[in-house]
Amino acid sequence: MSKQDYMNTSVQEPPLDYSFRSIHVIQDLISEEPRTGLRPPRHSKSGKSLTQSLRLNNNVLNDLRDFNHVISHLLEHPENLAWIDLSFNDLTSIDPILTTFFNLSVLYLHGNGIQRLGEVNKLAILPRLRSLTLHGNPIEEEKGYSTPWTPPSCSMLRSSPSRSLQPRNQAGTMSPAIALAFLPLVVTLLVRYRHHFRLLVRTVLLRSLRDCLSGLRIEERAFSYVLTHALPGDPGHILTTLDHWSSHCEYLSHMGPVKGQILMRMVEEKAPACVLELGTYCGYSTLLIARALTPGSRLLTVERDPRTAVVAEKLIRLAGFDERTVELIVGSSEEVIPRLRSQYQLSRADLVLLAHRPRYYLRDLQLLEAHALLPAGATVLADHVLFPGAPRFLQYAKSCGRYRCRLHHTGLPDFPAIKDGIAQLTYAGPG
Repeated sequence: MSKQDYMNTSVQEPPLDYSFRSIHVIQDLISEEPRTGLRPPRHSKSGKSLTQSLRLNNNVLNDLRDFNHVISHLLEHPENLAWIDLSFNDLTSIDPILTTFFNLSVLYLHGNGIQRLGEVNKLAILPRLRSLTLHGNPIEEEKGYSTPWTPPSCSMLRSSPSRSLQPRNQAGTMSPAIALAFLPLVVTLLVRYRHHFRLLVRTVLLRSLRDCLSGLRIEERAFSYVLTHALPGDPGHILTTLDHWSSHCEYLSHMGPVKGQILMRMVEEKAPACVLELGTYCGYSTLLIARALTPGSRLLTVERDPRTAVVAEKLIRLAGFDERTVELIVGSSEEVIPRLRSQYQLSRADLVLLAHRPRYYLRDLQLLEAHALLPAGATVLADHVLFPGAPRFLQYAKSCGRYRCRLHHTGLPDFPAIKDGIAQLTYAGPG
């Protein structure tokens, strides 16, 4: 393929997509499989991608070491790279390596940790750069920063090489031609993420509307449904009723039957004497654990929200579990974990389920370690590690050397096309 043919082809190629992969070093791109969209990118005879676009957003990158070497391994013509998305990483500076891609026209750096406004001046030598995003960085707090950020035009850069990229307000309107040019992109995004839009409508828009109309939360409406349709004292029938409610009435955002089978299998295999659950929510996963416990075992479940905890408590007692088997603790996990040994007589947790907010998983895992609540061989299960995701938690578990990690791939209940997973960690001990 000639250089001109390549230029004509690669402009239309979809990006090489490594987003949401929990990548923390650039070298991992060589072994990582890129995401595939509706139209997979084409490759040359040597196996390298023909695209000019690279998507690395929503990872945990803190530097771009070996970027040139890795990109040369992935792209047939890395010198023609024109579009890079590095948003939502942990970059604290703009690596000079980016200034070596003279065809770069679009660069997304929003949602990072870039602290100095002067970092942006490095990009002034890029003659084709026309779109740069920096919102969500600490530099927003610096004097002189304003939005929208508009890089100088190519002609300005050529006429004044020393001119730096500085933020400035610029009024203007988008021409109809440019708006129409973005229409295929919008349609593609709507098609590709149609399941996510459906989820958004069901979990945010419809739920908020029903909350306002009924004056009840979704957990309270679900419990009312259980009272009239489920058999008291039968946890299996109560769980089936909640699944039916979520599928046919209102999406409950619960664990669901597929993940539930994984959880119950783990509890039955490990036969833990004591289980700790962080994030009771409506009590669905609590019932799954409780019905799989061996006689004499104990489950402590922690729920931050008092109103949600009231519903969960009713559901647990309706299923027939007393406080000797299932004890519900109301409070934030950050406050409860240090008091587990002294106030709740929990000396060790043989199995832990993290099912609250993924952004707190790493904090709470380290709290459990610090208070010596994890014995060697303990199992830690973490839900929603892929959607919405817990990249720092997974990175820590894989790199600290104290855990053996396995990922059970699943989908969301009623939305199997949205990929999620449960992480299974086996604690080797503090050494």
